[in-house]
Amino acid sequence: MDFDADLFLLLNHALSGPIATRFFLLVTWFGDGVVLAIVTLVPLYFIRRVQFRRHALAMVLAVAMGGLVVNLMKIAVNRPRPPEHFAQLGVDIHAPGGELSDRSFPSGHTQTAFGAATYLSCVFPMGAPAFIGLAALVGLSRIAIGVHFPADVLVGAFFGALFSIIGFYVNRKRLKKNATN
Repeated sequence: MDFDADLFLLLNHALSGPIATRFFLLVTWFGDGVVLAIVTLVPLYFIRRVQFRRHALAMVLAVAMGGLVVNLMKIAVNRPRPPEHFAQLGVDIHAPGGELSDRSFPSGHTQTAFGAATYLSCVFPMGAPAFIGLAALVGLSRIAIGVHFPADVLVGAFFGALFSIIGFYVNRKRLKKNATN
């Protein structure tokens, strides 16, 4: 925990300027499930309707299953968020994200962002750097606005990617099976 807390303090303070704070408060919204669904599914529907029909439901289910696991982990681990943790130590942190009522480990916003980014990267490999880059910014934003430790972000990213890779390959197998029937 000490390394995670020290790394949090380093990143949180380094990313705490007024411009950075506004930027990360905006970026963090891309980890919200509703916002992410609108930003990904609406353009996919209008621009690539065939891929939308083949992958939209599978992507939503993969991200939702990852979210279920992450939320169950939050309950099981019961780790306090950084403001609560550091308040007990008398350490001031940059936390413009405000007080959140749920627990810290793992990051749900990061899981959602990496879930969508990973699934989209499987469907559109040329866009992978942009998708994963935006997801990484969402994860970093969670540290910058003071609501998650780095380990929370890494584990959220892992489960987001894992469930979407599994979901993509299960869906691809289903699509191939339907094509041969």
